[in-house]
Amino acid sequence: MKSFSQMTKEELCKAEYTRECCRQAVLAGMLLLGAVITKEKIRFVTENADVLSVYMNQCEHQRLVRQKLLQPPEAVRYSAELRDEEQIAAVLDQFRLLDPDTGVIRYRIDPFLTEKECCRKAFVRGAFLSGGTVIDPKKNYNLEMVTPYLGLSRDMHRLLLECGFDFKMVTRKSKYVLYLKNSEAISDFLTYMGAYQAQMELLNIKIEKEIRNDFNRTANSETANLEKTINASVRQVQAIEKIQRTRGLDSLPDDLREIAVLRLKHKELSLSELGMLMNPPLSKSGVNHRLKKLMELA
Repeated sequence: MKSFSQMTKEELCKAEYTRECCRQAVLAGMLLLGAVITKEKIRFVTENADVLSVYMNQCEHQRLVRQKLLQPPEAVRYSAELRDEEQIAAVLDQFRLLDPDTGVIRYRIDPFLTEKECCRKAFVRGAFLSGGTVIDPKKNYNLEMVTPYLGLSRDMHRLLLECGFDFKMVTRKSKYVLYLKNSEAISDFLTYMGAYQAQMELLNIKIEKEIRNDFNRTANSETANLEKTINASVRQVQAIEKIQRTRGLDSLPDDLREIAVLRLKHKELSLSELGMLMNPPLSKSGVNHRLKKLMELA
């Protein structure tokens, strides 16, 4: 069965890019968060065949070597490698991945990639496809993107803030994790990327959770009230039985004797229900007042 994260990515993989700037941006996002980049080889790895297809479609003019990898326990991963040094040099130049001073490869987001709003969305979508996950909202609310590069994590954090999303950042096992844990923020982020079906699924699950929580709160409240009623009834019955043993119920005034007899006969009833049995009916506060008098007499 496919996970919520897999279904979300499959939906995002259906996005079309008609502008060259957006095609470049989504590929840059996928490369930076999903590829190992050297001057000799660019290797993109993913667990999702649809994500690999998107990557290869954006690299349509490159000579890629595609592989299907099996890792225990039977985990399937897909990879695409670019080994042509001339094409690798073109990619490094295209996305400005070489430090101009040292010539060392840098995992950073060059500002030109995300100048336009359409390109920011495309870049973020690509980054999530290759380096992101979203937990099944039935279990928990959590969406995150992971990278081992500090500079890239800071660039991503800044970009996401510019897009209106307050991601938090933590270090986990030598990797930098950008995450959202608020259901509304996750919903908005899914919408921003274009995962509308996933966003609707999350909202439906959230509503279902809220209804269940309301029901549980009501049930817990009713249970607490029932226990309260039972405990009060036990104390009242004990007091009435003590009066019955020591002086007899006939010694009581008519109004107190009536409520005493009813309480002994109907130990399980609430004060309001006892009041309805009296002639004439008595309010809850009136019943409570008489029972308190009986407990004082005991």
